[in-house]
Amino acid sequence: MKGLVVTMPSLNTQTKIALVLFTNIMVFFHLPIVIESSYLILLLLILASQKEWRRIFIYVSIYLSILLLSRPNFLSQLPIIGSIIGFYTLTVRRLFPLTMMAGFLIKSTPVSSLIYTLRKWKIPEFIIIPLSVLFRFFPTLRKDYQQIRSAMKFRGIAVTNWEMARHPLQTLEYILIPLLMNASVTALDLSSAALTRGINHPAISTSIYQKKMTFFDWMIITILIIFLIGGLSLWEFL
Repeated sequence: MKGLVVTMPSLNTQTKIALVLFTNIMVFFHLPIVIESSYLILLLLILASQKEWRRIFIYVSIYLSILLLSRPNFLSQLPIIGSIIGFYTLTVRRLFPLTMMAGFLIKSTPVSSLIYTLRKWKIPEFIIIPLSVLFRFFPTLRKDYQQIRSAMKFRGIAVTNWEMARHPLQTLEYILIPLLMNASVTALDLSSAALTRGINHPAISTSIYQKKMTFFDWMIITILIIFLIGGLSLWEFL
């Protein structure tokens, strides 16, 4: 007899955007570490429902490293550098949940689905067009970086990451400068491609991404609202 396999539905684009918005609100408040960690666990469970196991492993490893570096016992042993490390670890820790959800939104959401959702929410076109270009910009930038690294390895320049760290000026010359020079051209090409597809056409556009909100989506939205109200109430009490 075969076991029952339960598969969780994929999140609606509206739910993903709501996750980013709710997380952004939580970042603005200096919440205790208990509430912050609880909310992070909630986000990890949401990612687990979407089978983002590799992403979860990376996020947990980074967050645990941040907690270890921000321990008072460790920072007190470094009088000067400790304050600098403490400042940066606190900043990264506060922005970490927002980075998680923004990365999940960018990687798992097609640009066409994002445009459809924003138009459904009656967002102005002067906001939708830059966002559509931005969402396509980062994957293109990553491909440019991979091509530059492949060319460097082919010529025997900074074959490993350790060699890149040992020669920062060489890294700046062979990687960052070409990326910056190519970034403006890439942004112009993506903008032209979006306009060619008729993104600024005033008529109502159709879309294949017309997926409705499911019970799972509404359940996550409800949990986020309850967590936000409870977390902010506890924040005022503390």
